[in-house]
Amino acid sequence: MSESDGLDEVVETMLRTGLTAAGRIGEELARAREKSARDAAAAEDQKGRELRARLEGERAAARAQLAPALDARWWDNAKAEDIVRVHQTATAWKGQDPMAQSAADAIRAQVQQRYGIDVDALATGAATLNEAARATSQAQEEQTRATDENAKAAELLAEAERSDKDRHHNVEADNARPEQLTAQAGAAYDAAERREALARDLEHVADREAVQARLGADRDQATPPRAAVASKHGKGPQARKMSGKFESAKQAQKGLSR
Repeated sequence: MSESDGLDEVVETMLRTGLTAAGRIGEELARAREKSARDAAAAEDQKGRELRARLEGERAAARAQLAPALDARWWDNAKAEDIVRVHQTATAWKGQDPMAQSAADAIRAQVQQRYGIDVDALATGAATLNEAARATSQAQEEQTRATDENAKAAELLAEAERSDKDRHHNVEADNARPEQLTAQAGAAYDAAERREALARDLEHVADREAVQARLGADRDQATPPRAAVASKHGKGPQARKMSGKFESAKQAQKGLSR
């Protein structure tokens, strides 16, 4: 292989890479300019006129840059970076300007003839790579989102387990100290707030003497209902002792009967 063959391969590789990147950038610029053209056509005020004037200036500059590529003699001395530049400009404007379309056709023909490179195949390959890159990026985003959701689900599950353990521990602790809970309930029952609430509930009763008696009994006894019921159930009925008069009368009756 001669030195010139090696140089041609380097130039061809550089040209392939540059044309592929230039085609992608040119397509992005074409979409941006199409949007700008639509905005300019829709706008009727000063801003719209300024936008249309700017687009016309950019179009004129693109035509001046592309004009040499339409001359076959330019290609005899064109460098790789020159070809890449005109290819990007032609791709950006070929959908909006006939001259840019003619330049794009000339570039395609000259690159194929001189370097054996199919510009259309490069564009198709770039589109395929872009689609693959988007698919890969989307898959990575979905994987990341799934990982985050799984982590959140695991965190919620752990929190629920901790809450269940805490509730179970509290229930066991309460069952282990029933006397203390009963005392607490009694203290709550014999609270000043409860007695005040009872007094308010009895304000509509006309018999104030009965009300005072009821409140006094509640204040003096202050026995929770549960404790009162427990005390009644815990002790059986006891026989009452007879009074002294009844006992003396009973003994006198025995003496007479003798």
